[in-house]
Amino acid sequence: MSQQHREDLVDHIVNAQPTIQRFVRETSGNLLAGSWDLTSYSFQRGFEALWDLAHADHSGLLEMPLLSLWRQSVELAIKSTILELAGQIAGNPGHDLQVLFRQLLDIRAAEGCSDDDDLTRSVQDMIAQVQTFDPFADRFRYPANRNGKPYDGFAIDLDQLFQAHWIITTWCEGAVMEMRGDI
Repeated sequence: MSQQHREDLVDHIVNAQPTIQRFVRETSGNLLAGSWDLTSYSFQRGFEALWDLAHADHSGLLEMPLLSLWRQSVELAIKSTILELAGQIAGNPGHDLQVLFRQLLDIRAAEGCSDDDDLTRSVQDMIAQVQTFDPFADRFRYPANRNGKPYDGFAIDLDQLFQAHWIITTWCEGAVMEMRGDI
């Protein structure tokens, strides 16, 4: 259905040769505006939708965009959780997932939460794996590093990628629920 819709749009362009108006503009009615939680959730949904497409498409062409979306979704989940619990992100952690997650664990420890468990260690390991593989948050967005040196190829297991995403984002949601007394 979406392929037909794209073809219809292209036909419209060819037939009407319209002038492209502003296709991105500010609006006051956007639910996501200013909401870290909803923005994080929208990236989670985007990851799941693209995962479905990548799972059906065996060309591998969707893997880099999927990994880029995965990383951004995980980063937003951690940042959203920090902001929900502490109101601000300390320092300038940028895109460093390990620094962000450490900050989240420190916030929880200061409130008396114990995260000395297998699940938290597993989440830390998954985050460390991605941070080591993509330390500057550009490996999944560009074919070469900032100096122009091409990155080596990589292989991913789509099912494990989905599971890692679910575990990390669900851990973050649970961290908020626990501290808010919802569980």
